[in-house]
Amino acid sequence: MPTIDIFCRVVDNYGDIGVCWRLARQLVAEHGCKVRLIVDDLAAFRFIAPDVDSTIMQQNLLGVDVVPWRISDSLPPAETVIEAFACDPPEPYVLAMAARAEKPVWINLEYLSAEAWVDGVHGLPSPHPRLPLTKHFFCPGFTEKSGGLIRESQLAPSPFRGEGRGEGDGGVESQGEKTDLLAFAYPHAPVHAFATALNAHVTTASPFDETDPAWRTVSPVPQTEFDALLAQFDVLIVRGEDSFLRAQYAAKPFLWHIYPTADNAHFVKLDAWLDHYCEGLASDAARALRQVQLAFNRGENNADAYVDFASHLQTLKAHATRWRDHLTAQTDLATRLLNFVNSQKKQKVS
Repeated sequence: MPTIDIFCRVVDNYGDIGVCWRLARQLVAEHGCKVRLIVDDLAAFRFIAPDVDSTIMQQNLLGVDVVPWRISDSLPPAETVIEAFACDPPEPYVLAMAARAEKPVWINLEYLSAEAWVDGVHGLPSPHPRLPLTKHFFCPGFTEKSGGLIRESQLAPSPFRGEGRGEGDGGVESQGEKTDLLAFAYPHAPVHAFATALNAHVTTASPFDETDPAWRTVSPVPQTEFDALLAQFDVLIVRGEDSFLRAQYAAKPFLWHIYPTADNAHFVKLDAWLDHYCEGLASDAARALRQVQLAFNRGENNADAYVDFASHLQTLKAHATRWRDHLTAQTDLATRLLNFVNSQKKQKVS
């Protein structure tokens, strides 16, 4: 049974740990790996995995051993070590890696990006400056030359047990001519302007600076129920890498409220993804989608961009389904990751 340690420092509360938790569960459930998920903030982890107990040193959830970062100094290294998003394992752990006769395969799992550099960086080695260890960059992406996308073998949503559009029973409540919108974004998002343009019935899954008494609020759901939550709505607003990808698998028109950076590099990342996503989309609908994504991420109360998006909703819905089918035809990230690990092990033997 292959052993894998995944190190995760929680930066964005849900995005970082969301990616690691989903990958860890898939490696166990579909590939028979023995996985330890080593996390620095178990309290934040509980937002997507309520069964996590932040007071104990080790626990097993859905086959994954969950370990607090503070005791990782003393852990014997696994055969494969994944540091999520360049989080750097503790120095004593790295020294223990170097002391092993058979050195672990060391992976730096990068953030998902559609930018052109991904294909060139994916798989590149980074030798340690002092120790006999080599780290490799593993870059998730949308092309065959990248590390691919996290995707379970079955995308059918698990049963949803929380409260959704239907009051208390998770069912679907008819809203007449209204569009059902789920908003899971950063607090400054201009949700009100967007929802007004769509004539939307709004359900929020995160707090916002600007609210409306007519908006409903859905309680946090375990990650295992998140896909089923998304499936209930017509249009989605999402934040964070895991939610961004799940919205695409949901095959719904959506806005990506991308994590803002001081140098505005997030707009480069957004444009690169739109270049891929808009392939095969009618030019007027593609223009509307680009304008609404930019306006929303700039925080604009730009009714024209939002109304234009609303007028192309049916076209965007059909395109979202085609895009989902395109993604699911690719080899998933976990499979590519294990293939890469095995290739590295063979090179060490030879």
